[in-house]
Amino acid sequence: MSEIVSAYLPEFIIIVFILFNLLASLFFNTYLYKLSKWVTLLGIVLALASTFYLQIEPEAYAFNNSFLSNIYTVFFKILMLISGFFLTLLSRNMIREKRDRAFEYFSVFLSGLLFAMCAVSATDFLGLFVSLEALGLSCYLLLSFTKSPDSKQLTFGYLVQGAVVSSLFLGGLSLLYGMCAQMDYEQISLYFSQNQPQILLTLSLLLMTCTIMFKLGVVPFSSWLPDTFQGASYPIAAYMSCIPVLACFGVLSRMLMILLNYTFTMKIVFACLAVITIVLGSLSAIRQESLKRLMAYSMSVHSGIMLLGLCVFSVYSLSGVLFYLFCYVFSNIGAWSAIILLYNSGRLENLNDLKGLIYHRPYYVIAFTFVLISLAGLAPTCGFVAKLYISSAVARSGFIFLPFLLISLLASVIMIYAYWRIIRAMFRRIETDISIDNNIISSKFILYACAFATVGICLFSDKIIQLCQLVAYYM
Repeated sequence: MSEIVSAYLPEFIIIVFILFNLLASLFFNTYLYKLSKWVTLLGIVLALASTFYLQIEPEAYAFNNSFLSNIYTVFFKILMLISGFFLTLLSRNMIREKRDRAFEYFSVFLSGLLFAMCAVSATDFLGLFVSLEALGLSCYLLLSFTKSPDSKQLTFGYLVQGAVVSSLFLGGLSLLYGMCAQMDYEQISLYFSQNQPQILLTLSLLLMTCTIMFKLGVVPFSSWLPDTFQGASYPIAAYMSCIPVLACFGVLSRMLMILLNYTFTMKIVFACLAVITIVLGSLSAIRQESLKRLMAYSMSVHSGIMLLGLCVFSVYSLSGVLFYLFCYVFSNIGAWSAIILLYNSGRLENLNDLKGLIYHRPYYVIAFTFVLISLAGLAPTCGFVAKLYISSAVARSGFIFLPFLLISLLASVIMIYAYWRIIRAMFRRIETDISIDNNIISSKFILYACAFATVGICLFSDKIIQLCQLVAYYM
């Protein structure tokens, strides 16, 4: 028992604080609503600190070898907890509006974080299914905290689509178990290596990846993304663009290790899906006036880029995806913090609301510009290094993937224009009465921290890339 606790201490800490928030919701309610944020921050900080004391050598298994703790899972847990820390700070106005439900909100928030970590740690498809469904349920519940006119309809639509892809996962799981009588990743991979891959076996794994593609907003499962983001509160939209993405790529890399190592055709299929996602997402993003919808398509495009990196599947390409995720966390959360700061200050939601902002808040605009440049994949930010790394991994994989790479790079140029529209609006010489609330310290702190991080990661990218290569090697 002590070995399990030492290997999964972050999860146990998060569970304790989930229970505390649930109990506190019964007694404190409105009067001490601010306490919920600080309690949640304390839990995340303690969980993050505990990751540096986890047992990673040798690998630690728990619950009948259903969950694994190693350097790969710890890497994702650290990224998730850092994201959770920032996203908790961004929830300031959310809990102010929902004072009577603040503790409930953070209990659901932490539950999603917990099950995201469990999904990455799962070593069999049963544990993975339970973790992903619980993560999805947390997202549905978080969306229910939004009280916009269309929120109920959009949440129900998202719930129905999520239920459909979950049924596909179950169908694929039943096929898989019926054919090889195994659910463990390693045993299924061994079965693939010893037997000629069968159509039904490949189909079962494809059906199970549909659930993950849905959460990532990959075509053809991306129809829910812009409308759901538009109807969600800003902190919840930021949460959905970060935590599920980290969990799904942590899981997808292991699933594709089984599927792609023995079926080359599937590499082409996933590469086509990745390129179509990048192209359609970029073309849709340049037409958006709503910042929420633009960020929704931004998430879809970045998911497509990382999926393309996973398609070639090597230690080099996987380390590129890990580095890209590392950069994406800071760039994406930095952009959301800037948008949330704007919204909380003056209810600004569209591109036209940003005009002339440089003449009122120059430091804010410069920081916002840096995180947008990083999302666009331009120098001198970490986004440029990450995109270059993945591009080199795809280019090294063979001539057959070069057309996919060229199309994705051309589509990325279109996506640059989408971010440029935001920057151009902020630098326009137009008289405006925009003001930013100086009392919203948390959002400002996150924005400036992420802006510095995008440049700092670029300067020290060689060290971080070496770490990502080590993590990829021990996956």
